[in-house]
Amino acid sequence: MQLVWPVMFRTSILALFACCFTAALLAPEPASARSAHRRYHSTKYWARSNAGKVHRRWRVAIRAIPDPPPANAAAGGPAPAQRPLKVLTRDEILASDPDRLERLGRRLIVGFQSIAEAKALVEKRAVAGVFITDHNVQGRKAEDIAGDIRSLQDIRKAQGLPRLIVATDQEGGYVSRLSPPLKWQPSLGMLIENLKNDDDREKAVRAYAEAQAHELERLGVTMNFGPVVDLRSDTASRDDGETRIYWRAIDSDPYLVAKVAGWYCDALTKFNIICTLKHFPGLGRVQRDTHVAPGEITANESQLELTDWVPFRRVMNQPGVATMIGHVRVGVIDETTPASYSEIAINAVRSRWQNDGLLVTDDFGMGAVTNSRDGIGGAALKALNAGVDLVLLSSTEKYFDIVMSALIEADSKGEIDQARQNETRERLKRYVFVDDQDTALKAPN
Repeated sequence: MQLVWPVMFRTSILALFACCFTAALLAPEPASARSAHRRYHSTKYWARSNAGKVHRRWRVAIRAIPDPPPANAAAGGPAPAQRPLKVLTRDEILASDPDRLERLGRRLIVGFQSIAEAKALVEKRAVAGVFITDHNVQGRKAEDIAGDIRSLQDIRKAQGLPRLIVATDQEGGYVSRLSPPLKWQPSLGMLIENLKNDDDREKAVRAYAEAQAHELERLGVTMNFGPVVDLRSDTASRDDGETRIYWRAIDSDPYLVAKVAGWYCDALTKFNIICTLKHFPGLGRVQRDTHVAPGEITANESQLELTDWVPFRRVMNQPGVATMIGHVRVGVIDETTPASYSEIAINAVRSRWQNDGLLVTDDFGMGAVTNSRDGIGGAALKALNAGVDLVLLSSTEKYFDIVMSALIEADSKGEIDQARQNETRERLKRYVFVDDQDTALKAPN
């Protein structure tokens, strides 16, 4: 007995350790972090959403995979160097060649923490626009926010430059970045879900858009990142993280989505507010959160042309309409690069669809870009050379120095396509204006 007891004791300890180790291996991974706005999401939205009404006529298999290895990895070569090779300080950037800074800056829309931070960039002509969101308006009165925006526009006017683009995310429903102080509205999908004919839908959508335009006009907003024209093609229980396309989408019927988006954009442009279709090539099939990592669409082109791309093609050539390009790879077009900086994907919009409207990227501060093999600087350079007009950076503090350093570095080496620069300048002239007169928006050629 004196010999058996230590053996049994050691055996029990080893068995207990093995059980704990196995349990740790089998434990589920933690869910992706959600942003602060999801915690404060309106309960009214969830209560009024009808989770059961989901059309499945165009549903096809999708998959999301991690970023592929660098193209030369198979050959054993080193990964491509990320841009920039050196990150300049903010002071170095703002003290750099002013003509270059203005030329490169007209391709960027940036978010900011303080109005002083925004003014410093606007005074140096280093941006084309600013992005205002929750933290810029929280606890503030509309007239105070409007005063800040007017102060930025006054700088531009004194410089003789086109009006600053003032962009925001005011979709309604789940994504209502400016509410409060602006009045909260439901999403377009919630608005029309119980309406049975197009006459009623059109009347409701136009009234909704005009009310929203009045609210945005109060602040001085000139570009709204909406409507969402991704199709509702899955169930309410799917886990796509912060994206939440099911709850933001208008409908699963692409032709109904196109009609609603068309009415909405037509009403918004009457107030000289640019509407933005999002997120090409469509997030309806993507069950991965591009705030964290890229996803991939595996549907073939015929399926996409007949479903997901219908709203984009039908509305993107309307006067005053821009299109947001998302961070999703389309396997049949470009299996290695997200659409937001894929020359092949951008050419599909520009050449195949004869579109000469503004193209703006989804936020380049999202994980799908920042964690990519190109990095945010290299991706921004690729996006501009591919034919994207405007790169969105949600945070000046985090991303502006890296991206502008990469662009300055590339410009000094002659690596920025000047023809693309000229095309963007001409497009912007059709959307923004030197003065504050109520000039009608012109349709893209």
